[in-house]
Amino acid sequence: MKNIVLLIFMFIYLNVSFAQNTISYTLNHTPNSNKITVELTFDNISVNRAKLIIPRSAPGTYELTNYIAFINNVKGYTSSGNVLKGVVGDGSFFTFNEKGQVLKRISYEVDINKMEINLLGSFASSKARENYLGILGYSVFGFIEGFENESIVLKVQTHKDWSIFSTLKPSIQRNKGTELYEADNFALLADAQLLLGDAVQVYQVSDSKIPMFVAVYSETAINIEEIGRRGLVSLNKLTEYFGYIPMPHYTLCYEFLNPVSDMHNYGFSMEHLNSMTASLDVSKAVLRPKEKAIGGIVHHMGHSWLPLRSYGTGYKPFEWQTAPIIETIWLNEGFIWYVSYYHILENKAILQFFKRTISQAPKYIQDKSLKELSVLGSTQYSLDFRIGKNLFSRGALLAHDLDLLIQKETNGQKSFKDAILGLLKWTEANKRAFKYDEIEAIMSEYTGVDLSNVWHKWQKPIKN
Repeated sequence: MKNIVLLIFMFIYLNVSFAQNTISYTLNHTPNSNKITVELTFDNISVNRAKLIIPRSAPGTYELTNYIAFINNVKGYTSSGNVLKGVVGDGSFFTFNEKGQVLKRISYEVDINKMEINLLGSFASSKARENYLGILGYSVFGFIEGFENESIVLKVQTHKDWSIFSTLKPSIQRNKGTELYEADNFALLADAQLLLGDAVQVYQVSDSKIPMFVAVYSETAINIEEIGRRGLVSLNKLTEYFGYIPMPHYTLCYEFLNPVSDMHNYGFSMEHLNSMTASLDVSKAVLRPKEKAIGGIVHHMGHSWLPLRSYGTGYKPFEWQTAPIIETIWLNEGFIWYVSYYHILENKAILQFFKRTISQAPKYIQDKSLKELSVLGSTQYSLDFRIGKNLFSRGALLAHDLDLLIQKETNGQKSFKDAILGLLKWTEANKRAFKYDEIEAIMSEYTGVDLSNVWHKWQKPIKN
């Protein structure tokens, strides 16, 4: 009898465990509609613990974005056939008030047009235009609290004649109407981009060391091959510097748009694990070869090394319900600014730009330590871009001083490259974020140089 009970227990345990391995997402879209429907299907869970979280931020955005404002018609479907209305909680989430019920599915609508109109930063919004739908994962996908680390299957459904492209599984061959994707967890789903529609152009770059794609929606004429050429040059230069490529594939996602209004900003781009997004106005359309125009690509592609694969506390694991306090934005941005422009693009004059930015900063910025300024920038990096510029400028000049000291103490045998590679190796070995007081010790260890004096110098407020 004991054996029978044990077998029954094991059967129930294994079935529950395997059933909870995957959450199914479905994104439904009707072409030329300004709304999409997202549906989550999962193992039955009690209404009492069901909380649908809508992200307020994403890694690298450094701001609070009220994405819940664009969510409507939230419904929970019970195993008994009841439909429950989602209720906004006291944060960025929905609950369902009928106690004692068991949910098996949740659906909601996202108003993409309202999102683009209300969010003045074009980089923060998904887009719905004629024959085009451009989706930033974190702007439309929510998750059930406690299920963030479950594997995900995403089904995309649109018109049978519309092609579907995603950075999750980039390919020159695009299915139409329906496509399936997989993601190991919510963070990877949120990091992804989806481009749907007849107006999307896709190009695969030849002679790249990894599969590289360009996916573009443009409201004016563009030269997609030239974007690909710039991407290839950038990848080759970054590979030469770092000595390896961490990405299995890479996609450059571009939008060239007619501005919604004069108030909307089209100057920022965003980095992702294996891709970048640039949402620009039509005046920035790429037409002719221009070697010096690769700075933005080098910088955002460079983030695939740091901080996307080596990062401080707060960057990962990410706190989706708020913009987490991140003390190392100066490192995330400044170190890659320095590597990208000073070394890879050999723009030595960039140091003067960094110094000028710091010297002209308002007192409330100069009076803050490096850590304090990063805390401020956690939600206001681009809102007041003087904060953002001073963060990456201080970080870049710290990197430069470290570079000079390392080269001097090692007779040119080592450089800042060894410090940044040390951070990457440390993260790969330790599988976690580094703490603030570990950063200098890691760099000193991997370079063999005591970097503490330079480190402490740059931690202080700026004195003119």
